[in-house]
Amino acid sequence: MGVRSNISRFNKYLAAVWIFLLAATLSHSVYAEDTSQTQKAVVFLLDVSGSMKTNDPNRYAIDGIAQFIYTLPSNYEIGFVAYNAEVCARQSLMDNIHRKEIMQTAESVQYTGYSNAGAGMAEAVEMLIESSAIEKDIVLLSDGECLMENEAATALAYTTYQESAAQAAESGIRIHVIGLGEEMEDTENSIFQAAAKTGGGIYHSPQALDTQSSIDSILQNQFCVKQMTAAIVDVGEDTVELGIDLPFTYASTVRVLLTSSSPIRDLTTNFNADGARQVNGERYSLIEIDSPKGNRMDISFNGTPGHQVRIILIPEYKVLPKASVSYEDHIPEDVDAAVFDREAAITYTFYDMDNDRIQLWTEEYFAHSRLSVDIAGEVTKTTLEDGQVLLHETVTDESVKEICFDCAEFPANILEISTVTVTLEAPPALPVEEPEEFPGVIYGIAFLAVVLVILLVTVVLRLKKSMRPVVVPDNDERPEPGKSSYVGRLNIYVTRTASGYDISPLSYDLFRLPSTRVISMSEILAGCGLREVFEGAEHIYISSGQGHSVILTNQSDCCIMKSGEILMKKKSYQLFAGAKVDIAFEDEISELTFQYRELKPSEMY
Repeated sequence: MGVRSNISRFNKYLAAVWIFLLAATLSHSVYAEDTSQTQKAVVFLLDVSGSMKTNDPNRYAIDGIAQFIYTLPSNYEIGFVAYNAEVCARQSLMDNIHRKEIMQTAESVQYTGYSNAGAGMAEAVEMLIESSAIEKDIVLLSDGECLMENEAATALAYTTYQESAAQAAESGIRIHVIGLGEEMEDTENSIFQAAAKTGGGIYHSPQALDTQSSIDSILQNQFCVKQMTAAIVDVGEDTVELGIDLPFTYASTVRVLLTSSSPIRDLTTNFNADGARQVNGERYSLIEIDSPKGNRMDISFNGTPGHQVRIILIPEYKVLPKASVSYEDHIPEDVDAAVFDREAAITYTFYDMDNDRIQLWTEEYFAHSRLSVDIAGEVTKTTLEDGQVLLHETVTDESVKEICFDCAEFPANILEISTVTVTLEAPPALPVEEPEEFPGVIYGIAFLAVVLVILLVTVVLRLKKSMRPVVVPDNDERPEPGKSSYVGRLNIYVTRTASGYDISPLSYDLFRLPSTRVISMSEILAGCGLREVFEGAEHIYISSGQGHSVILTNQSDCCIMKSGEILMKKKSYQLFAGAKVDIAFEDEISELTFQYRELKPSEMY
């Protein structure tokens, strides 16, 4: 085609500039399509024969079951089977909201009688075969082999156990075995064969207290449950009071599980969330928090002096990814090329599935977290930066691709995450020169004239700008972040709302923000858990300033006053400790007052 030889150099560059500017201003919002939630099922199978009285006199196995059941994410159905000479307790597979009923069944069993592991395993396998779950597991805790009243009954129980394990293997059911006591130290024990046949895990707990370690290993290595140890507390005579960082704002659910080898009493908590439930056992307590709004919770409890209490957090998310696309076009080096070289920058941002206005994973805790992106069968590992994933792709033709995310390495439990469909536009054709009616030099002169005019206009505008007061740009962008650290707190008093509801005094800790964060008043109010709409709050910004101050930038039409002075629109004002600001919002009804307070280092906890 000979495009390069037929286009003048000036024309090519001018066309490239215009096309690049046009493409850069176009972004494509793409929407989630299919959502997938993998339903999983697990049955906890417990040996309650008489020998367990010796190996587990304090019934620590029951507390281990509690830790196991309450740690599993919400997409698990859970069942329970207990056996001695026969199946003596059974709870069918139940969803997340019925886990307390499962524990009530587990806590009701007594250690007595013979050990018929065959009957127990057959019951557990049958329960899972009837389930439609995608992943199925059995966790068996036993202190010995099958043992019945005579050799014939013992042989029958053992045969049933082996047949049930083979049936589990055929049905894709994994069996994990925890052997309790000295007798189970030999991993060649026949009870462990079920794990070997089904690809499950084998664990030995010499003492009953060691079952917690075995359960931790199963949860993390076999079920890949993501949890964070928030604290391990040595209990003394006084009531334990501590604050715990909760870096999972807007998670669908966060479980806070307290476990100990001794009783936990008088548990109280304080946090901001949409809802919560609390379950208390003898040596464990669970707080299940729905959509936490703050980044901290306060806990107090009593325990047994000399013992420890472990506090773990198990976060869950339901995620709606969104994507936007921008292009950068370049003139190709190939002289025979017909189209521009095009590169697409695709930005993926993640939102709450139940409220797609809430962006997730912007906390520092998730910085550099790993995600895998599956693009048309090609998997790319990437990291999260500022709550987003940025990928670049060379575009040669128009294409429509379905994007899937794998969160196996992500530090939270992802119950659901939507797929995203991304449409990429083909690169534009290079311009073809029509027969020249004027010499090429005329085009060159015209181009230079245009450049000269642009330069003159730029100089004039800059001169005019330098003669005017500096104001905030009239657009929706946030002001530039400060370089100093936040050291204070906002005390907020909502004096009037459009709904007429009274709102208690609020506070927002600025010192927890990174120095580069610029936050709007609407984000601050949302962080305090307010659902009230304050018109114009999204255009009032707070950033860090020098000398332990903050900078207030007003881009709204709200009436803002400080010490009787009206704070003008499109201007920034420095606020020092003790500064008090009154805001009347754009609806001419809602009003609030906030005071900036500088904190001492000892107060920033």
